[in-house]
Amino acid sequence: MRSFIFSSNTIRLSWKNWVVVICIFILIFSLFPQFWGAIEKFNPSSSYRLPYILSSDYWMFRQWCKSACTEYPALIIGDSVVWGQYVRKDRTLSHFLNDMAGKDMFANTGVDGIHPAAMVGLINYFGKDIEHKNVIINLNPLWMSSIKHDLSSEEEFRFNHPRLVPQIIPDIACYRPSFNVIMGVVLERNIPFFSWLNHIRINHFENLNIQNWNIQNPYVNPLSVINLEIPVPDNNPKSKPITWQERGIKTQNFPWIPADESFQWSSFKRVIKILIERENNIYILFGPFNPYILTEESYQRFQSMKSDMEKWFLENNLSYYSVPDLPSDYYADGSHPLKEGYKKIAVDLFKTESFKKWMKNL
Repeated sequence: MRSFIFSSNTIRLSWKNWVVVICIFILIFSLFPQFWGAIEKFNPSSSYRLPYILSSDYWMFRQWCKSACTEYPALIIGDSVVWGQYVRKDRTLSHFLNDMAGKDMFANTGVDGIHPAAMVGLINYFGKDIEHKNVIINLNPLWMSSIKHDLSSEEEFRFNHPRLVPQIIPDIACYRPSFNVIMGVVLERNIPFFSWLNHIRINHFENLNIQNWNIQNPYVNPLSVINLEIPVPDNNPKSKPITWQERGIKTQNFPWIPADESFQWSSFKRVIKILIERENNIYILFGPFNPYILTEESYQRFQSMKSDMEKWFLENNLSYYSVPDLPSDYYADGSHPLKEGYKKIAVDLFKTESFKKWMKNL
């Protein structure tokens, strides 16, 4: 009688087969995102800004950054103050600077909620095209107004852009990621394929992973929702463009973190170091900030912190402009201007000697 040797039907690969498989995966991981970026329809128009719903799509930021570095002599980097929370995309700071220049020279690369600690990761890993460029970088002092905004709190809480902040060193007490989260962040930062996967998830699957999306859409083929379209930026303000008084905001007694103790301030200095190492021509825009919203004690603490920061700018030969107090009705809240505020900042900048000197390099 014939005997049989039972075993699984698994195909056993030789070491040569494994080399071929690994090479195929490396090609897919390295080339597919580039291929997708070449065929996806991305034609940023004048006054373009990253669509609000793509604020955490860092692959998309990389694409916009690459385009802006090619098409514009200068970039403006910052949070929603630069992005334009309370104005249309054609009423932002970059728009009015372009008006003053008489042509499109300044690209709005602002990202909503991008505090300095997150900006380190954004520029370091997803803004590598920013080198040998002219860069205006905005420092919004709101991020130093309390230990919570400064990420100095010992209590864990959710904050903007956790995937961009340092995951292990330096330790952020209020942020305690799991090992799986850390590994996911490392892969996204260093392998474009994984940031592309997040782009697909955010852009086509309502920011859900495929399993949860399938549960909510059981009768829809996932492949049918993937197309080559990128959301067009909405020209409308993200928030209602009314003054802070109309919004009913009360006077605040912000404690403010001294500059030498602030994690966000040390992070901002790290951003400046990265940009200088890439031989960028930097101009720092400090503020604006609404002084009318502060109590007298809070305003004095703010001025002391601001003075220490300006001293550091001078010691390091950095060109900067501290936005002076705007009229009260030019503010929408503590730090965001309305249309008239952006226009005045742009006009005043073009009158400032340090800015005119910096502009000569353009």
